[in-house]
Amino acid sequence: MVVAIGGVVIYSINAANKGVVTVQTAKVAKQDTLVSIVTASGEVKPTTYTNISAQGYGRITQIFVKEGDHVKKGDKLLLQENVQANADVDAQSAALNSAESGIQAAEASYKAAQADLLQQRANLEKAKLDYGRGEGLFKDGLIPKQDFDQRKTAYDAAVAAVDSATSKGPAVEGAMSQSQAMLNQNKAVLTRTKDVLNKTTYTSPINGIVSYLPERRRRLCGNGNAERDGQLHHDAFRHVRSYRGSESG
Repeated sequence: MVVAIGGVVIYSINAANKGVVTVQTAKVAKQDTLVSIVTASGEVKPTTYTNISAQGYGRITQIFVKEGDHVKKGDKLLLQENVQANADVDAQSAALNSAESGIQAAEASYKAAQADLLQQRANLEKAKLDYGRGEGLFKDGLIPKQDFDQRKTAYDAAVAAVDSATSKGPAVEGAMSQSQAMLNQNKAVLTRTKDVLNKTTYTSPINGIVSYLPERRRRLCGNGNAERDGQLHHDAFRHVRSYRGSESG
């Protein structure tokens, strides 16, 4: 009877534990870094790609970078022959200075003409008063005819002087306007020649890495190609790849 009861107890315990998963336990340990590595194939592509080509005719005289160089926005990349462009800027600067001197002279002439006109008008008023007074005195027989004639001559001369000074005004104004137009034209031409000169220096438009530099010191053509041995090679100067994180330089 006792054995039967023991068998029932053992069977009940085994039946209760049936289907229970054994769990392994361990002490928890602190880890500083949890690393997960994923291996895959891929391609690194730039976020920005800029292709720089020739902006005009001329020979490349100096290249400041090489492939793989890190550059910042505004850094010089290459220098194109600029002897003629520099000469044009110098010549136009001289022409502009001359035009500025011309307009200063024209303004001085205009001011002098205006001052002369005012002076001649003042002289005319004086001569007119003197002539009118002399005319009355001559009629009353208080002055000789010679004195009267002198006053009349002075009055006529004053009238002629005012007319002459007045006629100079439009001519002086025309000369000043012409000088101003010449000055504006020289400024415009100087702006254009400076732009041509500036285009002989190529700078980086972005922060990045020079990824491709196919040409060395060759002739750049106006269509953006490089000429060597009578043949054209496209992409005279190709640049710049900008990768994420490289914008800081």
